[in-house]
Amino acid sequence: MTLDRLAASPQTDHERAERILAAARELLLAWGYKRVTVDEIARRARIGKGTVYLHWKTKQALFAELLRCELHKVLGTIAAGIGQDPSAALPSRLVREVFLRQTSDPVTRAIHAGDSEVLGALAITPNGLPVIQELGFHTLLARLVEVWRAHGLVAVTAPAADQIYTIDAVLTGFISGGIAVPGEDLRPDHRADLLGHTIKAALETSARPDEAVLRAAAQDVLAALTAARDALVA
Repeated sequence: MTLDRLAASPQTDHERAERILAAARELLLAWGYKRVTVDEIARRARIGKGTVYLHWKTKQALFAELLRCELHKVLGTIAAGIGQDPSAALPSRLVREVFLRQTSDPVTRAIHAGDSEVLGALAITPNGLPVIQELGFHTLLARLVEVWRAHGLVAVTAPAADQIYTIDAVLTGFISGGIAVPGEDLRPDHRADLLGHTIKAALETSARPDEAVLRAAAQDVLAALTAARDALVA
């Protein structure tokens, strides 16, 4: 079947967009943003180049959408875990899960680490912000700390801003890996455990919350995750 005939085959705009995004993702990981062209994305998706532009006006807009979709999926996975187990909303558990999701997926890892080799010009947005911040991660983190403080899951003796910075810095450090002792020498689940223990020791209160408090906190955490996901697709 020729490309022209395939492009003319019945399919929804959504299905076609998903194929384009999947092709762009594969090429991003294989070559990096700088080397990928819309022509190659079209060939990989087996559609005409003009069809790509029907969905996204520029290559940058296409890849920006890809990054939003990747983070949207990660947040959805984390939310699903909390829906099944409210204790997954605890700071140490949630940050641990973020780490595992980010490190198991090379695109989301590149987003959080600001990896310019993979992301190229996308690592810093036109507003001059790291892409992870532009995608709303800092806003989400601030909201989560607010929820945890309100429910007594983290100590309130330290300023919220300090706690936000601590989580961000520690998580980023674990994702990027060590320098003197490279983190890649340790299994991802072991690194995740170390991260969880670090967050728990640094921020959480010593008393385990009762089930009612934990369920209420989990609902507020889910609301924060939902708002962050909705903002990505708005």
